[in-house]
Formats: sequence, C-alpha cells, structure tokens
Amino acid sequence: MSLTVHPDKVRDVALVVDVLENDPQVSLITSRGVRVALPTGLRQVLDAAAQALLGGREVIVGSTDTFVTTQQAADFLGVSRPTMVRILDLGELPCDRPASHRRIRLTDLVDYKQKAASRRASLDRLLDTSDDMAEFDGGFAVTR
Repeated sequence: MSLTVHPDKVRDVALVVDVLENDPQVSLITSRGVRVALPTGLRQVLDAAAQALLGGREVIVGSTDTFVTTQQAADFLGVSRPTMVRILDLGELPCDRPASHRRIRLTDLVDYKQKAASRRASLDRLLDTSDDMAEFDGGFAVTR
C-alpha cells in the first residue's frame, strides 16, 4: 500500500507526529472504549511514516517479503515499464520470474532506489569538482 497526505490533512498528521514524539504512553482507543497500548516498535513505525508524510514524501507500507509488479516498480522509481524491464534484464535489480511475469521484492527495490540516489549524488559532486577545476586551469567545463 502506498500513501501520500492530502493537503487538507497535513494538520492532522502534524498532530499525530507531535503526540508520538512527546507522549511516551500512546494508546489506541476503540469505538467501544477499549484502550490498547501502542507497542514501541509500532509507535516508531507510525512516527517515521507520519514524519515522512508530513514532509511530503510517499510512504509505502509492506512486509519485507512483499513483491511488486514491473509496473509498480517502474512507478516507484519514476521510470517507464520498458526501462524497468531493461534494468531487470541487465541484472541491476534481482527479480523472481515464477512464470512469464517478473516480480520484484519490495526491499530490493527500495535498496536499488537508495543506491541509485547515492550514485547520482556522487556523480553530481564529481561534476561540481570538475567545474571548479575548470575555473582554475582555464580548461573545459562539463555541462549538465
């Protein structure tokens, strides 16, 4: 399941973040009045998700053994499905192929996205360094 927060609900999410961060004994109360203490691990997950949502980021909730389709993976990475298939065919991202359809483990997809972002940041730093060096030696400058 993938979630984003509608702008009308930002205040509600901010309140949840405030409660989770400042009240050590958060409980859920059912419609019948039954109070259930929120376990620490679940509280941490909710806090992290609420903060991400408040920051305008998408939150994906799934177990570590969740599999997604190539289209879902492509949407998550912001690429086309054919590009996603090429990434899989090149072996850049592992996938299962029980029949004719590929399935990507969600944890592998998240790892791939983080590594890709890290590689992009490294390349940007390298290009910035190259631009700086060009200023000193009067040589070429790399454009983006």
